[in-house]
Amino acid sequence: MSYLNLFSTRDDELAPKSWATVQNHEGYKVSRKRGTVRLCLDRPHRGNSLTFTMIKEITSLFKQLSMDDSVHRIIVTGRGSYFCTGMHLKEDLFISVAERCNALQELFSTIDTCPKTTMAVINGPAFGGGVGLATVCDVRIALSTAFFCLSEVKLGLCPATISKFLVREWGISFARMAMLTGRRVKSQLLYDAGIIHALAVDIDALEKVVEEFLDDLRLAARQAASLCKMMVREAVSGHNADIDKMAGEVFETMLAHGSEASHGIAQFKRGVKDIVWEDLVKDGRPTSP
Repeated sequence: MSYLNLFSTRDDELAPKSWATVQNHEGYKVSRKRGTVRLCLDRPHRGNSLTFTMIKEITSLFKQLSMDDSVHRIIVTGRGSYFCTGMHLKEDLFISVAERCNALQELFSTIDTCPKTTMAVINGPAFGGGVGLATVCDVRIALSTAFFCLSEVKLGLCPATISKFLVREWGISFARMAMLTGRRVKSQLLYDAGIIHALAVDIDALEKVVEEFLDDLRLAARQAASLCKMMVREAVSGHNADIDKMAGEVFETMLAHGSEASHGIAQFKRGVKDIVWEDLVKDGRPTSP
């Protein structure tokens, strides 16, 4: 198993605590720190809105990262005053409505089913598709001044591509209210509802909270985290018979010889309770420190 690609470098090269830029595209930048990749939307003059090209490229990026065993976590954030204001309606006018819809659906589905732990670091207001971008991430951290707005209804539109994710994550009543009124929903309200997982008063505090979450997430085994996501996704699908069968298969697989669990249990018996899993991955398997 090779980790020598654009996103994968040796552990000693990833040791510095600062973020290293690995890609710089028009509209977004990609940086990395050890097992964490950060995607930063970089169109502050356009509210970090998404062009059709950006949507296609970011979807491809997530697919690549999903197959990279050296990547454990992916952060999505924005530069400037906004997190993301959704798809830019004044650009890419030559792209058909169907193509735009399909591209957005693929983006949100790809992030939603990504086996890596995803984190939305919401540095400012989110509108429309930007709300969806935050909602499909596993962990959501926001500035206390940020708000979320589904203003499509005021333009004669419906947030169709993100509605299923909103209903699942926000709940039926809350999501319906937000879609029908188009009002600005403050991050504090979403935090109180358990939709936002942490708040920060300013950018410096936001970065500190992110690092605290990353410290916790580094102790989560990559494959185990992926299985957790899969089981949650199956649980909310309503396929109860399938989830019972899947649970049995997962239990058997995760306790197999040479698995993460076998290593974790062995370390626990030795008195090692906190394993930084990304430090142990060599040649595609966990090894003792």
